[in-house]
Amino acid sequence: MRSTAEQQQLRRLRQSRAVATGMLAVAAAIFVASLAVPAPNAWVLLVRSVAEAALVGGLADWFAVTALFRRPLRLPIPHTAIVPANKNRMGEGLARFLDQHFLTRDLLVAELRGLRVSERLAAWMADRRNAAALAGEIAKALPFVLRAVDDRQIKAFLGRALGAQLRNAPLTALAGHFVRLVTAAGYHEAVLDRALNYARDFLARNEERLLDTVAERRRSWIPRAINREIARAMLRGAEELIDDLRKPDGSARQSLLSAIDDMALELMNAPADPASERARLPNLPELQAWLAASWDKGRDIVLSDLASSSSRLRRTLALAIASIGETLGNDAAMRGRLDAAIEALLAEALPWRGELIRFVAEVVRKWEPAGFSERIEMAVGADLQYIRMNGTIVGGLVGGGLFLLSLLAR
Repeated sequence: MRSTAEQQQLRRLRQSRAVATGMLAVAAAIFVASLAVPAPNAWVLLVRSVAEAALVGGLADWFAVTALFRRPLRLPIPHTAIVPANKNRMGEGLARFLDQHFLTRDLLVAELRGLRVSERLAAWMADRRNAAALAGEIAKALPFVLRAVDDRQIKAFLGRALGAQLRNAPLTALAGHFVRLVTAAGYHEAVLDRALNYARDFLARNEERLLDTVAERRRSWIPRAINREIARAMLRGAEELIDDLRKPDGSARQSLLSAIDDMALELMNAPADPASERARLPNLPELQAWLAASWDKGRDIVLSDLASSSSRLRRTLALAIASIGETLGNDAAMRGRLDAAIEALLAEALPWRGELIRFVAEVVRKWEPAGFSERIEMAVGADLQYIRMNGTIVGGLVGGGLFLLSLLAR
C-alpha cells in the first residue's frame, strides 16, 4: 500500500510521461504525414526535417531515460537497467555520503544551534492548542498502556520495590524526623485544632444520643435520672478538657505538645530496627493486599477519568505542558542547558554513526532490485521526462536549422 506522497509522485510521473510520449507521437505523425505528400515543396521538406529530427531526439532520450530503470523493450542491451543493476553500489555510495558530508559533528552541531530547538519547543508547548493536542494524544495512549500491562507483574514489582526500601530504611528514625518536621512547621497544632473543633461539634450535636445510650446500659440498681446526670457530668468533663486543649496557653495543650516533641526525639534517637523485623514487613499479607488494592483503585480511577468527556487528567496534562513551555520560554538559562544537553546527547550518539551507515547500506542491499528502481523512478522520474520533452523540441529545432543551412549552402 503506497503512502499519499508516493501516490502523488506516481501521478506526477504518469502525467509527465504521457506528455513526453504525446510529443513523440505528434512528431511521428507529422513525419508520416509529410511522407504522404506526392510532390513536396521546400516548406513540406522543412516540416519533415523538423519532425524527423524531433522523432530521433525524442527516441534517443526515451532510450536514455528508460535505460536508467529497466531494459528498453526488454531487450538484453548492455549497460541498461543501470539503477537495479547497481543497487548495492548506490546504497554504499549513499552511506559514504551520509558519513562524509552529513553525519559530522561540526555540521550537526551547527545545524542544531541554528534550529534553536529549545526555543521552538518552548513556543510550541506554550501554545494552548498544541498542549491540548499533546495531552489528548497522551490520554488516548494511556488506557491502552494500562490495559496492556500485566497487573500481576506490576503488583509484584511494587511489592519488591517497596520491600527493598522497607528492608533498607531506618523506619523508626524516619518516623521521628517526619514528626519533628511536622512539629517544627506548626502543622500539628493546626491538625490538633481541627480535630478538637470536630470533637466539640460532635459532642454538641450528639449529646442527647450519648446520654440515651449511657442510660440504656445503666446498672439495674442505679436510677435512670442519676445515670443521665453521671453521663452529663462526663460529657461536661470532656468538653472542659477540649476547651483546655484549645487554649494556646492551656496546661493540657502544652503538656500534649511537649509529649509529641518528646516522642519525636525518642524516635530519632531510638536504636535501628532489627533487620529481621524489617524483612518481615514486605511479606505481610496486609501490605500485599493494600498494594494490590491501591494499584487496582488507582488504575480504575485513571481509566474512568480518561473515558469522561471532561477528563480532569487531560486538562491537568494540558495545563502542565503549557506551563512547562511558558516557563522554559522565559528561562534563557534553562534553554541553554537544554540545548547543551541535546548537543551532548548528539556527541554521544556520533560514535554510533558507523552502525547507522552500515544499517543504511544493509537496508538498500535487502531491497528487491525492481522495488528499488521503482522507488527511485517515482522520486525523480517525473523530472527525467522533461529530458524527453526537451530532446524532442531541441531535436526538431536542430533538424530545421540543419535543413535551412543546407538550403543556403545550395
